[in-house]
Amino acid sequence: MSDVKPGRREMYAALTRAAVLDAAKSLFVEKGFDATSVEDIGRLAQASKGAVYHHFSDKQEIFAELFRAAETAIMQDVVAAMATDGEPWDQFVAATRAFLHGFAHDDDARSLLRQVIGVLGWDRVRAIDEEVALPLVRALLEQFVKTGEIRPLPVDATSEMLFSLFCDASLFIAAADDAATASDEVETVIFAMLEGLRSPRTT
Repeated sequence: MSDVKPGRREMYAALTRAAVLDAAKSLFVEKGFDATSVEDIGRLAQASKGAVYHHFSDKQEIFAELFRAAETAIMQDVVAAMATDGEPWDQFVAATRAFLHGFAHDDDARSLLRQVIGVLGWDRVRAIDEEVALPLVRALLEQFVKTGEIRPLPVDATSEMLFSLFCDASLFIAAADDAATASDEVETVIFAMLEGLRSPRTT
């Protein structure tokens, strides 16, 4: 009978899982998803192949978790940007800027973003977006419609189109040789487009 307490066992499992994710992220960024094997990940994480498969069913699941974590971190920055004082529209602008800058200033996030469609496919990426990012976009637009900050547009349709715009902007930044310049250019275009959503009385 094992004398390892459940708490210690769970802690060890959590550490192993974190090590696998860290190793996979380094390899996916450096070598790319296709050139990285589960054996490579286990070797760098100092974990057996069986230990890797204990936590993740395959490489795609590891990549999905890494992409989800990257998107979650960026959305946390978005929420933090909105916590600043100012008018609601100014907070929305700050949140949009935080989203774009999240990819512009994070080399690893950009690398994952460049690979994500090829690795996970549109449907899986969409599911992650629905889980992590779209709820906040919908909530913001619902609030702005109620308060009259933006025109009385259908919230669901506006949310979908606006988030698609943000996603395309992120892909543009991720593919650019100069991410900072691309982010500035995209920001200028997006803010010009967002002005069209504003209620005339708030402009």
